[in-house]
Amino acid sequence: MKYINIIGKMLTAGLVLAAASCTDYSDYNKVPSAGNAAGANQTLWENIASDPQLTKFAELARKSNYVNVLNSPRFYTLWAPVDASFSNEDYNALMASDSATIVKQFMQQHMTEYNYPVSASLQDQTIVSLNAKHHEFTQNDFDGFGYSETNLPSTNGVMHKINGMSEFHNNLYENIDYLEGCDSLKAYIQKYDEYYLDVNASVVGPLRDGKQTYLDSVMKKRNNVISRIMNAELENEDSTYCMLLPNDKAWNDAYAAIHPHYNYITKLDYMDLSLKNAAATATTSATQWKAATAAETEPELQDSLTRRNIVSNLVFSNCYTNNLPLFGIGSFAPRDTAITTGGAYHTNMQQVLDHTVAVSEMSNGLARTLDTIPFRATSYNPILIQTTPYATQKVKKLTTHSIPLENLKGRDSLFSKVPPMFRQWLTPANSRFFQYVAVDSANIDGSTAKPEFNYAFAYRSYDGTTLTGQVRSSTYHIYVVTVPAQVEEPQAAVKPYYLRFMLSWTDASNKQQWTVLPKGAKTTSEISTDNGKNTATATYLGDPGKINVIDLGEFTFPACYYGLNAYPSLTMIHTKSFTSSSNRSKYDQQLRIAGVYLVPKEYNDMWANSNE
Repeated sequence: MKYINIIGKMLTAGLVLAAASCTDYSDYNKVPSAGNAAGANQTLWENIASDPQLTKFAELARKSNYVNVLNSPRFYTLWAPVDASFSNEDYNALMASDSATIVKQFMQQHMTEYNYPVSASLQDQTIVSLNAKHHEFTQNDFDGFGYSETNLPSTNGVMHKINGMSEFHNNLYENIDYLEGCDSLKAYIQKYDEYYLDVNASVVGPLRDGKQTYLDSVMKKRNNVISRIMNAELENEDSTYCMLLPNDKAWNDAYAAIHPHYNYITKLDYMDLSLKNAAATATTSATQWKAATAAETEPELQDSLTRRNIVSNLVFSNCYTNNLPLFGIGSFAPRDTAITTGGAYHTNMQQVLDHTVAVSEMSNGLARTLDTIPFRATSYNPILIQTTPYATQKVKKLTTHSIPLENLKGRDSLFSKVPPMFRQWLTPANSRFFQYVAVDSANIDGSTAKPEFNYAFAYRSYDGTTLTGQVRSSTYHIYVVTVPAQVEEPQAAVKPYYLRFMLSWTDASNKQQWTVLPKGAKTTSEISTDNGKNTATATYLGDPGKINVIDLGEFTFPACYYGLNAYPSLTMIHTKSFTSSSNRSKYDQQLRIAGVYLVPKEYNDMWANSNE
């Protein structure tokens, strides 16, 4: 396809589309000396109307009421397709269109302001026509169509006759209005269309009653879904995007998969870790940590977030090299990562190509119609990682430790209990440090106290005063990563942790629940809850001297916390008493945690079944 070849050449050369402008404004309205000067004293319209090769062009100008523009004193360059270059089908289709369509798709497609003569010194350039579309202009052709005559002068412009009709393409935003078979996507985006007055393009009139009026008001259209959720400028002719268009089957399948993860309840109480004495322990009454704050939700929130999650992953820019296979340039390697305009990363991009059922050229990119949206579930239900507790008990001070990875070289035994999935998270390629948070014995209230960490599954505000929930109504696999003293002090005494983990959450009836993880183990310790006594708890003993990934099993949250001032939380405490010096010498009293991970079941199952 011609358009693909143009894009490919531009990307390969590292070129960027730029708005065309006259290189020498001093000659913008001078009649060129080359060409037939017989019509130099006539307007563009008079020359067109009297030319036997341009009878179809003249009829389209009359039908669209464009004669006045071609007679106006403004100076234009016109590329006029000769009659022989029109197919009867194209001509009849245009003549059957309304005047606005003919103006936009034909008349303005072949015109621009100022003087663009053809000469031996002409450098290949990009022309922006009156309808804001971009065109190739060279010594030999316009959009690939050769000239039959060039530099034909008129009093208000210059005309080149071409042997073909420049094909009009909507931009990606305009194309939404013409989508077929993608009605769900189309309806959602069009719902947020809004029209506004373009004061720069409008002709200013007099002030009336202190208000500006316009002799010619130019209205344009914009869309907040595109600008804010997609983070794209699909109407911008200077940009190049690939937009994925899920057909109705693909949309409905995605909607059905995403919708259950945003199951809000009207009121959602939670354990507020910011409240004084809010943190729960094994002996704390439930009434002490039951928060009074409630989160009110709108009935439409679940539907809105479901649709938002679909459209936020549909646009890719050509500015990112790994996105180029979407434009027909190169191919995707198995682990290639493409990035959306919203900043989301996707690794299974070959499946996008495999599920493409149609490719359409647009004036600012490509549209790919899909019968399936093949992105992984983490695109709408991400892995949640908390590295720092939000609240602590019996702890005066927490310290973040950053250990240079250089210091861990040759000490792989420390990571022998760490699965590959966690190894890449704990030692990412873009970091030079292994980090964890710790409390030292000197910062524990009393030498016999048992420190307690409380992790909120929420985003922390910039000032650290408020939290916004992240957890969806989904099934997660919960992991905690503990760190031994040997990471920082290789000669430190090897001591085990004895820890207990408890989850605060809210059920679908807005009742506070308190569950000890992993579920199913038995102990004599009892915890008071709204539902009576809970004796299901467990003590975890890790492998001493190793970084341990503690598997707390799967847990399903029935209510969604995402975006609310509510959140579930995980408490971890020691189960050993440090009253005796014997226990203090045998067991590790200090807590060192590299993170708490909530891994969606879909991702966890995929990883567990992989060869990693």
